[in-house]
Amino acid sequence: MAKFETNPIKIRKKYTQFVRDELNLDQFSELEQKVAIQMIQAGGDLNMVQSLRFSENIVEKALEVLDDDFELLCDAENVICGVKQKYLKEEPICLIKKASVISQAKANKQTRSMTAVDSWKPYLSGSIILIGNEPTALLRLLEILKESDESDLPALIIAAPSGFVDAADAKQELWKKHQKLQVPCITLLGSAGGSDVTVAALNALLRIHNSQLKN
Repeated sequence: MAKFETNPIKIRKKYTQFVRDELNLDQFSELEQKVAIQMIQAGGDLNMVQSLRFSENIVEKALEVLDDDFELLCDAENVICGVKQKYLKEEPICLIKKASVISQAKANKQTRSMTAVDSWKPYLSGSIILIGNEPTALLRLLEILKESDESDLPALIIAAPSGFVDAADAKQELWKKHQKLQVPCITLLGSAGGSDVTVAALNALLRIHNSQLKN
């Protein structure tokens, strides 16, 4: 059997250097590059760099949020599974399997993810939202935010659900409307993405924040 690297720190450094060697990341700030590299690694596709979108000063704004107490809202349990929870003060919130959400979704003839997002309303203010699996969750969230007061807005949205139905449209709508909605965001345009890509962005932010705390 061929020899392979087993040290996780060395493996991460190799991945990072490979992406830097293969891509020109000058369109991103130094901190944005760290997030972009993690997302590209998670997606396994260098071409993703063309579709990554970061709202203005997104990393600096995210780090300010991470300094405070916040709710982490996730659209699916596989999103929660990937989050580096050792960096969090509170457990992430995912309501998609809640019995009341399931029954309401059936009664309203809509996806469970949409009903779960409706149940996020008490937690939205100042929250970080991860949507990596369900495009309809993002579309429903945008409907809610359009009617929300400024005090009820989340602090950050990271959304990169994948798929060929609604995913590309949902992410395009987020990117198009995020400034008007006054919500900073990170997204990946097009049909690619998924929970791993979405979570990679947050984990990169958490590592940056933890590193700054140590310094």
